[in-house]
Amino acid sequence: MRAELLQEQRLKLALTKELTQAIELLQYSALELRSILYEQSLENPFLEIKDSKLTTPYKYKSSFNKDERNWIENVSKPSETLASHLTAQLHTMFLHPKMRQMVEYLIASLDEDGYLRTDLKEIAAFLAVSEGELEEAVRLLQSLEPAGVGARTLQECLLLQLQRLPVQNELAVRVISCHFTMFVEKSWKALAKQLQVEVAELQQVWDLIRTLEPRPGSHYTAIEPHFIVPDLIVERRGDEICVLLNDEFLPEIIWNYGYEKKMAGRCDEQTASFIKEKYRQFMWLTKSLEQRKQTLVHVAKEVMERQKQCLEEGMAALKPLTMREVAEVLNIHESTVSRAVKNKYVQTPFGTVELRRFFTSSLSSISNDEEASATKTKAIIKQLIEVENKREPLSDQKIADVLSEEHGIAISRRTVAKYREQLHIPSSAKRKRY
Repeated sequence: MRAELLQEQRLKLALTKELTQAIELLQYSALELRSILYEQSLENPFLEIKDSKLTTPYKYKSSFNKDERNWIENVSKPSETLASHLTAQLHTMFLHPKMRQMVEYLIASLDEDGYLRTDLKEIAAFLAVSEGELEEAVRLLQSLEPAGVGARTLQECLLLQLQRLPVQNELAVRVISCHFTMFVEKSWKALAKQLQVEVAELQQVWDLIRTLEPRPGSHYTAIEPHFIVPDLIVERRGDEICVLLNDEFLPEIIWNYGYEKKMAGRCDEQTASFIKEKYRQFMWLTKSLEQRKQTLVHVAKEVMERQKQCLEEGMAALKPLTMREVAEVLNIHESTVSRAVKNKYVQTPFGTVELRRFFTSSLSSISNDEEASATKTKAIIKQLIEVENKREPLSDQKIADVLSEEHGIAISRRTVAKYREQLHIPSSAKRKRY
């Protein structure tokens, strides 16, 4: 184990631009990767794109035919992603290459809400940097827009945003920094006594906190495409589960030896160095695509082996499964599994499903009709709470009574509490305003 770790560290002494590229390729869907490859052909004059649907290779430039132009224009263009927004800001800064590479890796490690969930010790070991250096990179990331990005916890996210406000609220900073649990649990009377303030002042802090964004990355989520291209295809062949990468949609990348020969004819050292560098980039891209393929297939196969009953009965047969479990079996980082399933769709015998949906921490055994009834009941509960008197909020028992008397839905107080928690709505005591 130790020898394996030492070998891994030797292989990962520095996060190069190419290694960052390999990591990023894993998180792209087939649609996104197709566009990335076209962009690469613009940056590398020796790289040609050979579309599987065309008989001859072509360069991605303005000379494509009318039908191809219309097809590209009709593809849904995603809104600006959080990663591209942060990277654009990073490019305006004069940074040491090592610092830039660390921040770029951290950006690639953010989840969809803009949080940095991966353990920093794990990242530091992977990049072969000290935890102090990585903490400095985290602080740089957290200085970017939107405020709160790069936070490890909700508490840190709120603090980062409070510190950006034009007028500092010292009580709010103190409460979130030192008394976060008491505050969010609304133990305000005890907290007010401890801080020697009025409960009404804590209510004002609460109102201020509610204007902050608990999910700073949520506004940058890319819009869904008008059509879905499955990244993987799963088939049952007897007792065996076969997982295939759907690469028919992806173009083939090839090296233009003819253009290389033409350029090499100049015989000057600068041209030779340029060709050598572009060929190195081409080979790294080729290896990165192969690594992406292997990782996707291995992750998907392990997921499908765990959820094989779904292939016969549909998503109703879903079993509890976490990304950490898959990562441990495959001996890879949990963040690698997260990137592998991000925005990926898998074609199954019962339809095309987002790969992320096969992960769950718990599972309800209710039928479809019961599920629909539960959804309706939750909607009513949410509506009742939205219009309640905040100084005298409805208790779970009162909500159960209203559901029974006015809507003909007979459920217990415990069920109301369960549905309320699933809606992420606090208890009546915590909803009370002063």
